[in-house]
Amino acid sequence: MSEPKIVKAAEAEPHALHGAGKIFKLLYPSTVDARKIFVGLAVVPPGEAPHVFHRHGVELICSTRIEYAPDFEEFYYIVEGVGTMQWKIGKTQLVEKPVEAGDSIFMPPGCVEHRIFNSGPRILKVLYGGSPPAQVTTGTAPNSGGG
Repeated sequence: MSEPKIVKAAEAEPHALHGAGKIFKLLYPSTVDARKIFVGLAVVPPGEAPHVFHRHGVELICSTRIEYAPDFEEFYYIVEGVGTMQWKIGKTQLVEKPVEAGDSIFMPPGCVEHRIFNSGPRILKVLYGGSPPAQVTTGTAPNSGGG
């Protein structure tokens, strides 16, 4: 039988950003050997976003390749602060919806380009996660990771 695994907040692994703020890996393949989910925490300063607009297909960030499964699902849960959930419809239409602490956002498989933006005056904390974890390849060595 397996035992529960605890990730202490102070020991959470930082996640490389392609936005502003800090992202911490909590329950990831690399932290607890999760195989079907990943969960992390984004801490975003006012006027910033933790990610660029993105879709869940194949992303290339420097020498890192992130590949999501076709049935990938993702969620955001606003822990603290206020923000704006943004997504693109087509190439020109931007949709923006306000979100606040306690709100949840679900990105179904095939979701359009999206991101969360801190439109408030204080830190925005977003618990995020998805299933299944993305396949992450850095350089030439394959490795399982998260989104």
